[in-house]
Amino acid sequence: MAKKPYYITTAIAYASGKPHIGNTYEIVLADAIARYKRFIGYDVRFQTGTDEHGQKIETKAFESLSTPKEFVDEKAGEIRRIWDLMNTSYDRFIRTTDADHELQVQKIFKKLYDHPSGHLAS
Repeated sequence: MAKKPYYITTAIAYASGKPHIGNTYEIVLADAIARYKRFIGYDVRFQTGTDEHGQKIETKAFESLSTPKEFVDEKAGEIRRIWDLMNTSYDRFIRTTDADHELQVQKIFKKLYDHPSGHLAS
């Protein structure tokens, strides 16, 4: 008998600095739920990650004399290092600058542009 799937995700931490207590609280809670669901037999997919876009990131990158990509690479690395230090059991750490994420967003926007009425066929 196949395990029942269970999907859990967190809000993605904003990569403008180190995670704050709210990010940490959320990842600990999500991790506890994911571990419990695995323990009772679910096929769990636990996803977390970072949001790496926005004016604040551009400004902070400029102030640190780096490009926005260099800046978020460092910050996302630090966030992931902290989650790994806490032994978080996520299955995927996604970054909004990941190539596969960018491709999916482009597909969604193309559908929206092609169907401005909002009636999207799947």
